[in-house]
Amino acid sequence: MPFIATPRGLTLPDLSDDVRSVDVHIGEHRVWSIDLRDRNEAPTKALPWPPALHPHLTGSAEVVLRRSGDDEVLGASRVAFTEDPHETQIVDAEGIPLSINKWGRLGKTLGAANAGVQERILDRTEEIIAHLTEMGLRPFVVGGTLLGGVREGALLPHDDDADVAYLSQLTNPADVAREGFAVGHRLQQLGYEVVRHSATHMQLYFRSASGSVDHYVDVFTAFFTDDGNINQPFHVRGPLRVDQMLPFGSVLIGGRPFPAPADPDAWLVINYDENWRTPIPGYHLGTPRSTSRRFQSWFGSFHFKRDYWNEFYGDAAHSHDGDGGDDTDTDADARWRTGADWILRQRDSLNAPTVIELGSGSGALSARLRDAFSDARSGVPGGGRQTRVVATDYSTNALAVARSRAASLDGGGFETAHLNLYRTLSLDIFRQLRIAGPVDIVANHLLEQVGHIARANILRLMRMALRTGGTAVATIYREHATDVSFDDPTTWHLSTIDLAREARAYGLAIETEAIAPEPHERDRQPYGVRFTLGVPPPHRKEISMKQQIKRLVMRARPTGARAQLEALTERVHQLENELDEYRRDSLRVAELLDLAEQRLTPEPGDDDHAGPASPELGTSHTPKAEA
Repeated sequence: MPFIATPRGLTLPDLSDDVRSVDVHIGEHRVWSIDLRDRNEAPTKALPWPPALHPHLTGSAEVVLRRSGDDEVLGASRVAFTEDPHETQIVDAEGIPLSINKWGRLGKTLGAANAGVQERILDRTEEIIAHLTEMGLRPFVVGGTLLGGVREGALLPHDDDADVAYLSQLTNPADVAREGFAVGHRLQQLGYEVVRHSATHMQLYFRSASGSVDHYVDVFTAFFTDDGNINQPFHVRGPLRVDQMLPFGSVLIGGRPFPAPADPDAWLVINYDENWRTPIPGYHLGTPRSTSRRFQSWFGSFHFKRDYWNEFYGDAAHSHDGDGGDDTDTDADARWRTGADWILRQRDSLNAPTVIELGSGSGALSARLRDAFSDARSGVPGGGRQTRVVATDYSTNALAVARSRAASLDGGGFETAHLNLYRTLSLDIFRQLRIAGPVDIVANHLLEQVGHIARANILRLMRMALRTGGTAVATIYREHATDVSFDDPTTWHLSTIDLAREARAYGLAIETEAIAPEPHERDRQPYGVRFTLGVPPPHRKEISMKQQIKRLVMRARPTGARAQLEALTERVHQLENELDEYRRDSLRVAELLDLAEQRLTPEPGDDDHAGPASPELGTSHTPKAEA
């Protein structure tokens, strides 16, 4: 069977068993790599184009299939994606080639035409390792950086970053998390743009002159636990002896020495598998579920879907002209306009001096709220009593669009603030914004588009707002989209029954109202919600783990084998969930201790990354503003 490329996807040719990974080239550049061992990726020979490529698949192109590693041509096919006369190009705004990375998203790679990027990454990696060493930490290279150094003596050409970890001397997860926060604060104070994925994983962004991300360096925490395992969230957990880690050895990358585990082979087997020496650009990390649950419970997941929203607002962030008003509405603004209209109709109940919009995206609703309050209270925009409107989001691209929009408005516009609702520290937003009196909170199609941890923090913030004497309103879709997908939060939903149940757990009651839908959302059944303080949930007596296990055994005794198995399975699931909560509580303790440390020092920090480091990590400096 020949290799065939169509506007819909690819049909792979008959391949010999020794071909384990293939690269797809459009023009002269690799845009996609496929691990043929990955049954989820390639269950059949027909493969659709990855969604991230779709916006770029215009015009015509020669699509070439090559074997990974030696570039042997396995097939070629000419395809016309559209009738446009140009050649298809998968490039960014600066003309630098992009390819699908290991997360299924488009990114720059080290092998692409980005002049000098490999040397810049190595320079930054040396610099960061030096800083970590000055903090009294023990840094070394890991992940693809270690793999490239051991296997090829260079950074992997299909990679897009450098990976550095430091070996903590701590073993308790709460202590490790608290140390991770302190390290991030210190790096941020040194002037780095830090984006935190969890308590033990952060990325340092380095931008080009145009403001786009040129490259980045991941910084992880590694630590031993008493069970003899080495841990490096988000992926690495396995048995390793201390003498296989220390004293550090060295690996040459681009002719430069970098610290590495004493036994790098053992580390790479845990990180990847026994076949780590075989180049497979499309390799996907398969993290065991138990490892993912453990690390997410211990250290959180503060980056959930942030890449999606950065891409969602990416084009607007680079092209938004900021002329204000409805003329600057993006497709996203129009998509959720009925919800914004409903919130504006609640204007008479929004009487607090400050209104915070959660998940503001491009800031379209915040701009309309600012104008509405000015018109209603003075009859003249910018005059009379002013309501302070603050647009908050955790997407840097969304905030860039919102800031541009705010700057274009007469009379000062509205404020913008970074707020990561997946962090316990988001509950400190009132203090961060120096709000002393009543505050109103609005959220347009946010509650159904976030995970359960963020939704819990949203409900807590709404309860806090109501207790100040303010108002809390939101809009939601009752039904999911017909093409609902975990990868696309805009297709999710939250029923009124589920919302009422979750709100009740936080002492809130809800009043809902159907919203007349636009044609594109008729099947989604949008509705508005007004929150009020309800009856606090009854106090539940905590049951110890010992009591839980005793009940499990007692429940299984008198029944038959099948019933026993079902009872045991049910109780194990319950115990797993409770164990996750216990682990998550240790993260909350670490975050609150981190918050207390920041508040007890003269230099305030921001929600996600700023603030003085703990004393053992050095003296504090004025932090760089977060991007």
